[in-house]
Amino acid sequence: MKQKKIYMQAWLDAHGRVKVVDTDGWYLDFANQLLPLVAESYIYAGKEMEEDQKRVALTCALYLEDCVADGGNWRQFIHWHQENYGRYLPFYTLTDDYMPDEINREDVVFLLWAINSPVGDNFDGVENPMDADLLEFADALYNRLDAAFELAPISDYLATDWLLETELMQKKRMPLPVALPGEKMPTNVERFLEASKGEPLLYFDSYDALKFFFVQSLKWEDEEDSLLPDLKEFDNFVVFANPKGLLIGPDVAPYFADKHNPLYNAELAEEEAYELFCEEGLCPFDLLKYGMEHELLSEAQFPFENGKELLQENWDFVARWFLGEYYEGE
Repeated sequence: MKQKKIYMQAWLDAHGRVKVVDTDGWYLDFANQLLPLVAESYIYAGKEMEEDQKRVALTCALYLEDCVADGGNWRQFIHWHQENYGRYLPFYTLTDDYMPDEINREDVVFLLWAINSPVGDNFDGVENPMDADLLEFADALYNRLDAAFELAPISDYLATDWLLETELMQKKRMPLPVALPGEKMPTNVERFLEASKGEPLLYFDSYDALKFFFVQSLKWEDEEDSLLPDLKEFDNFVVFANPKGLLIGPDVAPYFADKHNPLYNAELAEEEAYELFCEEGLCPFDLLKYGMEHELLSEAQFPFENGKELLQENWDFVARWFLGEYYEGE
């Protein structure tokens, strides 16, 4: 069988440039040396996994290039994570053996987690960052990277944004909007809070119930085009009133452990609520923040061992990683 190969164009594409520099050949060769190891692994074996195999090998080469140069998107990422979350990586307990200016086993495990946890339209689940097969294969890759670390050339032309976009790292999590004393709020919000007796969240089991609230409490025109007809196909709504206006989360009410929520379903929350942090557009981000900051999503957990701890402790990073532009988006 013909040996698969990564070509220079793929390496240049990862760097966002067209010109080959002196160090490119060395790192491309290293990526191609990794390919047989990746292809023989339990995780990535099989012809249908060829694109993932190449991605793993390329990612390891990009990581090595950044580490040798002590720069690039990898260094940017770990120092950003340290500054924002108090440690260099999500998920993993790092010891004094972790060296931010060298290569580390935990780094390689995280890179595999990132590759196996696609975002956006490609989202199909979250990899367990503590998966035994992942940890074992990361050790094999780490040994190859460790052996190459002192041999690899320093590049002055590092790839940008190959792991996490700079723009996404620069986004700050904004505080939830709070009404200032004497501040006039939108009419919809004032009417909502009057109807809810000051509660910022209300729950509706159907579009008909939501529509009735729009007409009776918010005084909207009882005409189909005025009553958000696109919501007809949904149910189990959460409506969040805040000084900016009203936010509506369809199909999410069962996940909110609110004493005022008759639709809360603990079993569904345990099984499905993690998707709010991972699927773009599933839940308005301010509503997600409100739920976390008021402990209303306390049962949200990944569907694997230690999934609650891993999500609850890393939820902001997880939301940023998976939601992309929806993180603090409009």
